Amino acid sequence: MRIFYTVVLSALASPVWAQQSNTDTLSRKILNLKAIDITGSTDKSAHMLSKLDLQLQPVKSAQDLLRTVPGLFIAQHAGGGKAEQILVRGIDNDHGTDFGIFVDGIPVNLPNHAHGQGYADMHFLIPEVIGGAAYYKGPYEASQGDFTNAGAAVYTSLFRPDNQFVKLEYGQFNTARAATMLRLLDKQQQPGTRDQNAYIAADYTYTDSYFDNPQHFNRLNLLGRYNIALNSNNTISLIASGFTSNWNASGQVPLRALEDGSLRRFGSIDPSEGGKTTRINANLLWDTRLSERSSLHQQVYYVRNLFDLWSNFTFYKEDRVNGDEIRQWEKRDLFGYKNTWRHDGRLGKATLQSEIGLGARIDLVNLGRDHVKERELLSHEDSSRVAVANYSLYFSETLRLAGGWSFNVGLRNDVFTFNLHDRMDPSNNGNSVAYRLSPKINIYYDLSPSLAFFAKTGMGFHSNYANVAIRSGQESAVPRSYGADLGANFKLNSKLLLTATWWWLQSDAEFRFIADDGSYENIGRATRTGVDIALRYHIWKPLWADVNLNYAHPRLMDAPAKENHIPFAPVFTSTGGVSWQATKGWNAGIRYRYMGKRAAIEDNSVQSAAYFLTDAVVKYQWRRFEFGLSAENIFKEKWAEAQFYDESQLKDEKAPVMDFHITPGTPFCLRGSITVKF
Repeated sequence: MRIFYTVVLSALASPVWAQQSNTDTLSRKILNLKAIDITGSTDKSAHMLSKLDLQLQPVKSAQDLLRTVPGLFIAQHAGGGKAEQILVRGIDNDHGTDFGIFVDGIPVNLPNHAHGQGYADMHFLIPEVIGGAAYYKGPYEASQGDFTNAGAAVYTSLFRPDNQFVKLEYGQFNTARAATMLRLLDKQQQPGTRDQNAYIAADYTYTDSYFDNPQHFNRLNLLGRYNIALNSNNTISLIASGFTSNWNASGQVPLRALEDGSLRRFGSIDPSEGGKTTRINANLLWDTRLSERSSLHQQVYYVRNLFDLWSNFTFYKEDRVNGDEIRQWEKRDLFGYKNTWRHDGRLGKATLQSEIGLGARIDLVNLGRDHVKERELLSHEDSSRVAVANYSLYFSETLRLAGGWSFNVGLRNDVFTFNLHDRMDPSNNGNSVAYRLSPKINIYYDLSPSLAFFAKTGMGFHSNYANVAIRSGQESAVPRSYGADLGANFKLNSKLLLTATWWWLQSDAEFRFIADDGSYENIGRATRTGVDIALRYHIWKPLWADVNLNYAHPRLMDAPAKENHIPFAPVFTSTGGVSWQATKGWNAGIRYRYMGKRAAIEDNSVQSAAYFLTDAVVKYQWRRFEFGLSAENIFKEKWAEAQFYDESQLKDEKAPVMDFHITPGTPFCLRGSITVKF
């Protein structure tokens, strides 16, 4: 479902230079709710409401952008350099298996990744460069395909920055960050010249973090964008971005070692864990206005991804002498093309919006897994070359009638090809083809400018690893999902905004990736039902409050009634806060996030620990300067950011032990910043 408070501020949607240059509006604050109409049949109010969510929640990093999605939680458990775990709508998405992320039209999720299917690493994003965001829940958008069962987040970079800036941050645990954005070119509507603009942005981050084993984490991000209006009907954008990072990690530590005092809370069993990764994106966008009612958007993109991760999940369970550390690695080239035609027409007195899109994506991947000791090679465990291609065609028709009714019908067809060359076991070699036809239906009824209802249903999917696709056939290669949403949007006296949604999602297969040995387990079909409630309340002038309540009932369909819980699937979560949002001068906010207990095993006899965290931020704007101070975990809770329950064996233990393995969450942490705009 495309959630109610969404914003689509992307330059990709419009071929007209003037329209594009006005789309970067996240920095302009919403001062009240009077101008927001509650409606499902137009995007205007939805754009403003998502902008409000982004306004109310401080964003310090690209990962914080995901936290603005109501009901979505993230967890980092490998030193800050690896893609976060994503938990939303009763699904532990691992690193992106069922939640899609797109930046300037480029898919972030990577199929057949060395560390998890749909791996989505957002660290190449510079948060200050984000010009627009759109959030979705459920498989109801015809324009979205692979990895979007639970939903998606779509981001666009600034088309034309309002200003330049230099920003410096420093905080506890030797944490420092420097960021800048500079305009290189800005020509607008000069006689005899073409409108064009260009800018670059850079971001460098370093931290030792709060672990006993210093992370020595460092990351460099770069982005450049050039836009030119060839004429009144054609605009081209060239975008290049990327990042490189490396770090040490403390990994997941066994709870038993913390409880018996043999390991400090922020200690490590294997201090040689960590990683290094690089991603480079090249993107060409061409927008054409065919007529007053029709437009064409074309895109060609390329991604280069390099990845190395050293992990030790089981310590000395498999190798009592050298330990169980592994290195997962990949080298990837991704090529993509998209072509989207849009038309605004009429059918009698009704309006009819049409969209047809086709696309192709090819991932060429070399990947493997090695057994190592302190990052030194002991043996090769897996090495393969994989080619995964996804060809898609979709259409979407939106009919808006008088009286407040709107109907959207979409149909998407995807073809996947899988080719696997296993360098170590040729018996795994092979090819496979899979097809997926995914219908979508969305119905809206606007009873008044303050009350709207919606009903949505559709089918989605996510692809699996090539060796699963080749060995198990089409149903396992691209398992289906089926979803439905019923809900309402409500506004009361220009003060209160409320969205309530009942949802259902069923999947044909739940594949569990076992990272340490590269195996896969299908735990069967799964069904999830739940309720999402979101409130936004304008208390008084600059004072705002918001709260999100999310409940899910995840269950395995083919397991006995008392053994059908889905391990670590989120059940109850909540986020919210109060913020003071002045147009200038002081701004401040305090926010909480709560993750309830989750079943650790299928019979629910073991549960993960819940946590409740509170963060705060205060900023002061004076002329061209902005001063900021943020505090994480202000009540100094001892919590686990990531939790797993499986077997491991320490060096002095005689047999493997089932236990929780956790990554301790951040303690109290202060960070200050100063920004100069010019």
